[in-house]
Amino acid sequence: MSIKVMVADTAHLHIYSMAKVRAKLEKIATFANPFAIKHERDAGADKPGRGLSRAAGRRTALEGRTTLKQQAADQFARMVAKTASAAVRDAETTGLVLVMAPRFMAMVDEHLPKTAAKKITSRIKRDLVDVPRLDLQRRVNASLMP
Repeated sequence: MSIKVMVADTAHLHIYSMAKVRAKLEKIATFANPFAIKHERDAGADKPGRGLSRAAGRRTALEGRTTLKQQAADQFARMVAKTASAAVRDAETTGLVLVMAPRFMAMVDEHLPKTAAKKITSRIKRDLVDVPRLDLQRRVNASLMP
């Protein structure tokens, strides 16, 4: 039995495990989103297609501007949500703590099934990916205490 802690931003996901509250955080896995770090110009971004509006007599965009970085962040949020859902379904997991920046947490919540969202023990809405492990452990313990 363990508590899983998922710390993520648009570029990285770190998964930790704790045997119980106040136990040591142990890193289980790390995932990276290579497209989140690159510049838009390196990915070959371009403006969306254009079309002619007969009613207005001018050219308009066919769809809204969604950058490749936004698309990569959305795909990474889907992967994080799928990983969180699998962690909640795992028989050995007694709790799940999500630690993410508020905007990325909202993106993950869009793709997280409602049954999995109900089983999340705690949410810390802070970008703590680069925080030292001991400081992260202190914040997670504070969020789990009643």
